[in-house]
Amino acid sequence: MRTARRNIFVLSGGGSRGAGQVGMLRALLAAGLLPDQVVAGSVGSLNGCYLAADPSAARVEQLAEVWASMQASTLTGARRTMVANLATLRPYLFSNRALRQLIASLVPNHRLEDLAVPVRIATTDLLTGLPAHHDTGYLPDVLCASAALPGLLPPVRLRGGRAHVDAGVAENVPMSGVHGLAAPGDRVWVLDVTKSPRELRSLRTPIDVLVAALAGSITNRPTLALPAGVEVVHVKLDERFDCGPVFDFSHTRTLIEMGEAVAAQALAADPGALPLAG
Repeated sequence: MRTARRNIFVLSGGGSRGAGQVGMLRALLAAGLLPDQVVAGSVGSLNGCYLAADPSAARVEQLAEVWASMQASTLTGARRTMVANLATLRPYLFSNRALRQLIASLVPNHRLEDLAVPVRIATTDLLTGLPAHHDTGYLPDVLCASAALPGLLPPVRLRGGRAHVDAGVAENVPMSGVHGLAAPGDRVWVLDVTKSPRELRSLRTPIDVLVAALAGSITNRPTLALPAGVEVVHVKLDERFDCGPVFDFSHTRTLIEMGEAVAAQALAADPGALPLAG
């Protein structure tokens, strides 16, 4: 009979706001909290798999360095490729070549199931529009699918040949992926960097319109209840902070600091969440 309480980290999508999760992870690991299981989608899947390869405070600091050097082209490649993709009538603006190169540089494992900490990655099944969850698979394909914002990056065919796109289309905070994993006594840490629709003050580009549509589509969706006895700690980045478009990385340092602060507040508000000394 299992008696030990596990910590399950759930990492949301959020584009460039994903930097906030680095600060959240920094605070949690500094407090001695390590993930026993990770559930993640979109940019959260990149952060989650990076940590799961080596769950340590040093690894989090390396992730902060990665984010400090991040820019739009890190994910999309050169802008000139957008013109070529439009000219050849491809169903996306950017290939996922740059994203695959980033994944190869971040995570040494080729298979999702080979990470040191179990990770469940969320995607959206393009045919049904419903969340899909992956515990195994070729890691670059699963991660590219989880972050494939429709229209910007290409869908990825996964098991059974089905096409999958960004997890946030169905569920930006992949809580449905916790089902079947969490048991009474477990603690679920939700590292939420979701961008609220009310932050979208202007629509200047097609990307702005796409992100606004997705944000609106996932607002107020019902959340399935977790089993009784599972505690959920929601660590939420300040929705009032406008960090610009989804690929604007000019606020990375501020977002990391904000993430660390809100996680520290959550820990201070619940001393029982800390591991016992010794």
